[in-house]
Amino acid sequence: MSEKTRTNQPSGGAPTAMSSEIREIPQVVRRLVEDEAEKFDAVAAAVRSAPRRFAVIAARGTSDHAATYGQYLLEAELGLPTALATASLTTIYHRSLDWSDVLMIGLSQSGAGPDVVAVTGAARAGGATTVAITNEPDSPLAGAAEFLLDCKAGPERAVAATKTYVAELAALAALVARLSNDPRLLPELGRLPSVLVDVVRISEAWVASAEPLVQSLAASDRMLVVSRGFNLPTALEVALKFKETSGIFAQGYSSADLMHGPVALAQSGVPTLVFRPDGPMGAAIDGVIDRITAGGSEAWLIGGAEVLSTRANVRDVLALPVGLPEVLTPLAFVVAGFVLAETVARRRGMDPDTPKGLTKITRTV
Repeated sequence: MSEKTRTNQPSGGAPTAMSSEIREIPQVVRRLVEDEAEKFDAVAAAVRSAPRRFAVIAARGTSDHAATYGQYLLEAELGLPTALATASLTTIYHRSLDWSDVLMIGLSQSGAGPDVVAVTGAARAGGATTVAITNEPDSPLAGAAEFLLDCKAGPERAVAATKTYVAELAALAALVARLSNDPRLLPELGRLPSVLVDVVRISEAWVASAEPLVQSLAASDRMLVVSRGFNLPTALEVALKFKETSGIFAQGYSSADLMHGPVALAQSGVPTLVFRPDGPMGAAIDGVIDRITAGGSEAWLIGGAEVLSTRANVRDVLALPVGLPEVLTPLAFVVAGFVLAETVARRRGMDPDTPKGLTKITRTV
């Protein structure tokens, strides 16, 4: 962590439901990884035995970002081409698709989204192998799929999803780890809960002392959130959390896509939060950071150990001691983003638990 002048603490008050649920994340992941191991073994065996031409993931909202992570996972670890479902083709245009020999994964924390349920049910009727990942085992989505993986996150009171989002990532990783030929993934997933305990603690301490960062974000109505590869979903999800809880027009970008025009948004008064993994992807992101700051945007960096020595021009960094393969870092990096979003919302005088105009379950067709 770089040494910057930090004196004031973000505004305090009673803990929010959002902050309490962020602190539950390590235990949620522990329950899923340890207590549900036999269920994941059984579902993985069924998926492995079924023919697969490609995979499709159906999701909405926060779960859509988990789906993007799943797309990276399935393609990188299994070599299985994966698409995100176009639900309106089923629900609005009433088109019939060839679902034979397809792996369909339906993602929904509530399991109540009519469009995700409809696509999953259509895929099952059309011959797909269907898996529901949800926090509600008695939900319509659970009933629509052949196989169920329960997130085991418990009730989530805050409207902005935190622990259920990480649980979805963990469920996807636990399933793919069993299907992958990479022997590292399951053991690394097994130590993830203890890693997340440290991530929550370090993130809270950093955000509590990072006054320039909190003040810059709280004073701005626009911001950029940037990453790439496995952490593109991290950028998208953290941007959504700032939109939901703080009313900031936060835009998540792949660092590569940012260079194709939107980098013009990186200017004075538009702070940028960057999630930088260690390794080649981090090095690729560094060059983009230089372009962002050249336009006048102040940049802050969250990532692995390499952020301490990066040559990118940034205001401050948070180095998380995760030591995980890059494929699993989204489960850790996003936690720091959640902590920051919750703090900034309170600084702006908003209640992150009950964002204006939003409800816990959104039903679209």
